[in-house]
Amino acid sequence: MQIPPWAKDKFIYGNINPWVAGAAYRKIAGLGGLMIYLYTRWKVAMPNYMTGEKSNWVKLDNVTMAKYGYGMDPKTKAKALRKLEKAELIQVHLIDKSGKAPQIRLILK
Repeated sequence: MQIPPWAKDKFIYGNINPWVAGAAYRKIAGLGGLMIYLYTRWKVAMPNYMTGEKSNWVKLDNVTMAKYGYGMDPKTKAKALRKLEKAELIQVHLIDKSGKAPQIRLILK
């Protein structure tokens, strides 16, 4: 499955079937990529409990992901994030050598 060239520069809100997008994430980064996609899509749909606003950026910390059944080895997560970022399916905000969890935003969701 190829991602259309026009979709690489756009942040798509729901025009693509989630099964098709999930298949693209799995093809690029394996099961870890699919788990990251599903967790991020689920978290994006939840509003902030204090402000009631939704955010496009999702923090991928290991403890919370494991708590909700999306746990994986940190090395697997790091590999999947690198592959997805290289394929331009996500944007990653990571502070180098800070020890903090990366924040990501789906480009194709």
